Amino acid sequence: MDKLASALDLTTPITLNLSATGWMLLASFLVFIMVPSIGLLEAGLTRRKNVLHGLMKSLSAAGIISVVFVVIGFSLSFNPNTAGGVIGLPDGFSLGNNWNTLWPVAFDASAAPISGVPTPVFILFQTMFAAVTLALVGAGVPERMKFGAWLLYCLFVGVIVYPLIAHMVWSANGLFNTLGTITGWLPGMGSRDFAGGIVVHIQAGVAGLAITMALGASVKRRQTMSLKANNSAGLLDVDDNVRPQLEKEAGERYGYSIPLAVVGTALLWFGWFGFNPGSSLDLNFQSAYAAVNTNLAAAVGCMVALLVGRLMDGKWDPIMAISGILGGLVMITPNAGFVDSLGALILGIMAGVITVLAIKAMDKYLYHVDDPVGGFPVHGVNGLIGSLVVPLFANPDVAGIGGLTQAGLFYGGGANALVWFLIQAIAVIFAAVFTFITSYGFVKVAQSFMRVRATVSEEIQGLDLADHGVAATTDLEDLRTAGATA
Repeated sequence: MDKLASALDLTTPITLNLSATGWMLLASFLVFIMVPSIGLLEAGLTRRKNVLHGLMKSLSAAGIISVVFVVIGFSLSFNPNTAGGVIGLPDGFSLGNNWNTLWPVAFDASAAPISGVPTPVFILFQTMFAAVTLALVGAGVPERMKFGAWLLYCLFVGVIVYPLIAHMVWSANGLFNTLGTITGWLPGMGSRDFAGGIVVHIQAGVAGLAITMALGASVKRRQTMSLKANNSAGLLDVDDNVRPQLEKEAGERYGYSIPLAVVGTALLWFGWFGFNPGSSLDLNFQSAYAAVNTNLAAAVGCMVALLVGRLMDGKWDPIMAISGILGGLVMITPNAGFVDSLGALILGIMAGVITVLAIKAMDKYLYHVDDPVGGFPVHGVNGLIGSLVVPLFANPDVAGIGGLTQAGLFYGGGANALVWFLIQAIAVIFAAVFTFITSYGFVKVAQSFMRVRATVSEEIQGLDLADHGVAATTDLEDLRTAGATA
């Protein structure tokens, strides 16, 4: 069977693309590596008593999304039969329906599909993207969200929030993907997000910010703020048997294992070679550009963040190196297959500077939000800026390989590039606002019928023991100490 119907219209026969099929399977496996890697990153940057909780959030995200996407999520995200370009109809590809088709990945000069990969392969690839998004949200809300509430949130995002944003931005008939045509501003154009700056990173960073703001700062951070305000009594709403632990809680440092965080970051960098180059959907020059651009932006982001950190704090901070790598990877994600190496270099420099400044600003002005993993400054800020600048840096000599002929402003795009920038800004703003409202609202609504936030005693004990009944350490004295605070 070298020809099957196109999944987009179920009638046009197209050819099975074996090289693209192999490439997308490999890319799917690489993206999956990112899921536990995010757990390792969170585990390394938080505290020992919450290590397993972070890892479990990542694994459960993959588990829930893998089921939801097969049952309904993929159809809601990518079904070309759409409800006003906002969300796909639920029955198109649910539970194996219309899977015996080819998802188009290569097109002729008239944009007609000529070859594709088996639809289940494309579903697997997109499932991994949704899993990574949720894992990133989880990393941005460490040490305070109950695991049961987290599972419900994953289900909520998998059925409603992620499919809606993915459909509007990535689906062929999505609202933002076709906004230039719908409005008449720029026919044939809409917002462009090569590998998930809007769909993945804005959503992950903003959702983490919204949840932490809705839940409030961790007990550790609240106690630290109380002591800074000369309130030596600390928190008032605790039992007498818990009060002695509060001072110790404030003195505990984040960063259980920086080497673990470095390993998690290195594995994320590796997995990103599936995330960005895989989004070309085929083995071609665009995937080659995306691979080089991804590596270059990450490397430059790392070195610039290290240098900026050294100038500001007088030390070569490994946390800044980690953050710079991830910031560079996030910044290049929406641009990876649209820009040349000079664009990637500039974006990497921007990411290195922006990431450090965003982390410093958040610690100073949003100290109460308490984001030790840096979910919002790394993913939210770089995702927002990286997505906005696509219409500035898109080089038609690169982007045209993937069918995008509109040049960016810096490559002669002129007035059309400015219109494209407006379209891009609309999509970015909507995704950020919609994600914040839905995630913040989820916490407030869920709190009316379940416990979303851990109690003071549970936070002091650690969610490894409180939620999962096990500890990451095998040191008996540490186990006894943790048990005594329960």
